[in-house]
Amino acid sequence: MFDDAGRQDDGRQRAVTKNLDRLDAALRGLGVIPPQRFGIDRNVVCGTGFRISVQEVLDDLDAGRVQLRRLCELVRGGVPLNLSVEDFGDTATAITAWQHFCETVRDALSQQKSPTQHLGLCVHSHQLPLEAYRLIADAVLGRGPRYVYLDSLQMSGHCNPEVDQHAEASWSFLWRQRVADRPVLPAYGGIVRSACPLLADEVAATILPGVGLAAPASTAWMPMTLPMTAFANSRGRIRRTLLATAIGKMLILAEQMFSQVRWQDELQRRDARDNRRLAIVVTELGDVVQRRGDDPASLACLRWLAGVVTWIRDELRAQSRKIATRAGPIPALEQANHVGQWQAGPQRESWRRHWDQAVRQSALRHRNLLVISPYSVVPFGAPSSAAYSDLLPVIASADAWSFTTPPEFRGWDATEYRDFHRRARATIQGSHIASSVAAGV
Repeated sequence: MFDDAGRQDDGRQRAVTKNLDRLDAALRGLGVIPPQRFGIDRNVVCGTGFRISVQEVLDDLDAGRVQLRRLCELVRGGVPLNLSVEDFGDTATAITAWQHFCETVRDALSQQKSPTQHLGLCVHSHQLPLEAYRLIADAVLGRGPRYVYLDSLQMSGHCNPEVDQHAEASWSFLWRQRVADRPVLPAYGGIVRSACPLLADEVAATILPGVGLAAPASTAWMPMTLPMTAFANSRGRIRRTLLATAIGKMLILAEQMFSQVRWQDELQRRDARDNRRLAIVVTELGDVVQRRGDDPASLACLRWLAGVVTWIRDELRAQSRKIATRAGPIPALEQANHVGQWQAGPQRESWRRHWDQAVRQSALRHRNLLVISPYSVVPFGAPSSAAYSDLLPVIASADAWSFTTPPEFRGWDATEYRDFHRRARATIQGSHIASSVAAGV
């Protein structure tokens, strides 16, 4: 009986894998890059990012043991994992604490016979010197992805000379790292916007492995990539009819994938059920500008590119709204409905009536849709100038931002590199201030 059950499970899994292979092929046929698949059965499309406390792990607290146990379970499943590490304690002993933390994680994984070589890590830049962060992490935990989160201490000048000196050391390190075979990558922003105006923005406290997406902890995303050169002719003209068709079919295929894939973590399973997040990563914007022969410093070029990105965002939302009319809106909207907080009476009925009307007008099928990397505005694999920084305002249209696969910044200097990231962060922060969101989710 048990053998039959095992064979049935294997048969179901083979069917799922075959269906996912078919969906991947359909996406590629549209010019879309499908999500990378992980796990023993290749049915996982999203790694896991979660926060972990150095002090809790080192002090052997119950919370620290729970975090280590969860870490081991995720790594053993063959799914990429990125730890956002916090709470180093006394800054004077931060390097020692970091080494002991890495050794504790390595020992916990070794006891479970789990690999360490692909474990991703992210720390805030002011927590310890970045060279020490990289050297210790690589020596103890292998050669996984390495991120550093940059906040206001690195993004503006300060009256405190010590703070300025630390910031300059961090920028110098990142500038040198840009040409490494596996560089330490900067990340920033700290927010994720909701494509649906009835749901609130969220804090992005972790980095999602694979796509380098700054995202809330333990959230589930379906990543797909729209390379813009695949939808532009040799002169850089966007073939909008082809792109609109691809967007519509891509979201339908994503819906089918949602019912096929597996989420490794219980928190991710809950998030996938409630929010149905898509990460449609638009790339190669700078390459299209270069193909057109436009001057990236010109206002006309910026307006044209902003129009393209805005059109893509609106098309994604329109197609998500169309799916919501037949499959239902984001389940998280039910949790956002505060009608239960009202006592029975005219006010409650008024709230219900207005809420239902808002849902009919604004509800989408997916909480998040458009993802853009700041690097997308810089041509990849070709020399470029710092004038491409002037195209950064277009990334304000995104719901979330990714920080993987940077260009080499050939033709730039260290100051231009630093200013590029400072302008990108200011754009992301400004998009949050300008957005109109609901509260309480």
